[in-house]
Amino acid sequence: MASLKPNFKPTTGLSLRFDHVSVDSSQSSTKSTHRILEDISFELSPGEFVCVLGPSGAGKSTLVRTLLGEHRVASGMILIDGKDLASSHEYLRGRIGYVPQSDINPPELTVRRALGYAAEIRLPESISGQARDSAVNEAIDELRLSEVADRPIRLLSGGEAKRASLAAELLSNPGLLILDEATSSLDPATEARIMGLLREQSRQGTSILAVTHHLDNVDRADKLLIIGNGNVVFFGTSTDALSHFGVKRLSDVYLEIEDKPIGYWREKWTTSKFLTAAPSTDPGGEVAASGTHQVSVGNLERLAPTSFAKQFSTLFRRGMESMLGDRAAIRLALFLPVALAVLVLASFSATSFRGPLMITRLLDPPEKEVLADVWGEVRDAIDAETMPQDSAIAGQIRVFLDSQPKMLAHLREPSTERVIRDALTDRVPIAPETEVIDPAGTFKVISLMSIIMMILGFVVGYKEIVKERPMFELERIHGLRCVPYVLAKLFNLAVTLAVQVAIFTLCVEIGFQLRAAFGGEVPMEIYRRGAPLEFVYNWLSALTCAAIGLIVSALVNATDKGVMNIPLLITPQVLLSATILPIRGGILKWLAMLFSPLYWAHRGCRSEGAGVPSFWKNLGEYNPSIWIPILAMIAQLCVATLLTIAILHYQDRRKSR
Repeated sequence: MASLKPNFKPTTGLSLRFDHVSVDSSQSSTKSTHRILEDISFELSPGEFVCVLGPSGAGKSTLVRTLLGEHRVASGMILIDGKDLASSHEYLRGRIGYVPQSDINPPELTVRRALGYAAEIRLPESISGQARDSAVNEAIDELRLSEVADRPIRLLSGGEAKRASLAAELLSNPGLLILDEATSSLDPATEARIMGLLREQSRQGTSILAVTHHLDNVDRADKLLIIGNGNVVFFGTSTDALSHFGVKRLSDVYLEIEDKPIGYWREKWTTSKFLTAAPSTDPGGEVAASGTHQVSVGNLERLAPTSFAKQFSTLFRRGMESMLGDRAAIRLALFLPVALAVLVLASFSATSFRGPLMITRLLDPPEKEVLADVWGEVRDAIDAETMPQDSAIAGQIRVFLDSQPKMLAHLREPSTERVIRDALTDRVPIAPETEVIDPAGTFKVISLMSIIMMILGFVVGYKEIVKERPMFELERIHGLRCVPYVLAKLFNLAVTLAVQVAIFTLCVEIGFQLRAAFGGEVPMEIYRRGAPLEFVYNWLSALTCAAIGLIVSALVNATDKGVMNIPLLITPQVLLSATILPIRGGILKWLAMLFSPLYWAHRGCRSEGAGVPSFWKNLGEYNPSIWIPILAMIAQLCVATLLTIAILHYQDRRKSR
């Protein structure tokens, strides 16, 4: 088949050389280190296919992670294309491909669409859409994916999904392709096909380093690198490996390594005749590739990362298409706000929103005099053992109270005396002043709606980064920037939450309108800002909470760990929101304003105008402008977004140290 590779592809095989490389692993609990790779030396020629073998814990994956910059080299040097890996990241960008053990394509997309987005990220921005499509079609053909090209990746078999991951990496024609246990979960037949594809790719010029624990098909590689306990114990052809270890099957090599001290095998290798042997032919009779297989070499300047706008656009569109491609998730996303709205309506089905509430005031001086006189007579009447003889009024009161034993018992309670005394000393207002509609029910509805939307924001945000961490880290190798990645995530969440909050708000409003149509009571408008503003405030609150969830998602390495942090995120939000406890001033108010989106949503949704009793004014004195909560939540959203970006950058720097 004639090659369809566009002429912008940068180069073919890169050489790889480990020159006495040692790697240490830090023990955080003891602040000590131990050596996990010891004096590793080998060389991979351009266009050569090398398999890395060794028992579990030998250091195979550590070797790969060191190549990817996740482990710091303690001593020695790694050279790729003759350049020091530690100082040549920009030069090597886009020239190294990596296929991890887990699949790296969005499972909701079809193979063709996933590869199309991968091409937009990996290939130079200057090339035409037609050239990108040509690269995608070629990758599909080369990896024999034509029959499943328009099928969602989640419906593919393990081998097909793995080939799709491999196809994504081959789009940019990397000079060096690294695979870390990429065939570990495949059946023998599929693993054999993948190894055959890798051999074909190496014959086209790509240098390949593949970590594997399958031994049945490693003879397709040009050479084997065998590691034991962090040391190289052999590097050469599979035939030479059998001779070196004195075994008839490669599987017996592991037994030999475990049965003898690692020092024995290291010493045997350093004195082995194979260490200085000339390159031999592979089992198929072909000379191992050494850079003779070439394709067109393009301008390396065109490998610069795509622009911010292009990356943002690609990631945003891929995120939206991935979401829309998951029908089960779409159904849940649309059903959940409806179910939550029904829950709110059911919770307040028996609530009276128009109940009267008497607002009281302190007594005037004349009222105090009357109360003092009357209470004096009543106290004389209830305190006397027998009928008072010196007061006709007290006697009449006692006659009446003797016929009302419950009232007499209440008047004799110490609390009654205390209330009267506090009223007379201006401590308790008991005089009626005006009657208002009780805001309790309306405020509770507003608070519950805001709390539910806050929880929804955390739930949709906490898993967004961690669930695709392998894909993100891989695309970082190809020049993906953290800023457009996080912003694209945020905009995807903004669209999703806008739809969910709108459905929730609309369903609640329709429910209350139907209740009003049948003569029921609904939340009072005088205590609300109105449904449109409630939507804006609750949407901003949910989005800001989702951004806080992104911080958690960037910090954890597994989705279940993110779930465990959700209660820790929700609890302080509720406590600082002034929905349960009043936040009227002091340090609590500053904490609420700085760290609680729910506080601002609650403050924006409710109206504490004239007539609201003081005991329901949970927010204290504040400016009721509708713009202040909006600007405050936008500021919190920006801070949370910047923190997420900073965390991802810090993790990158930490890996490269």
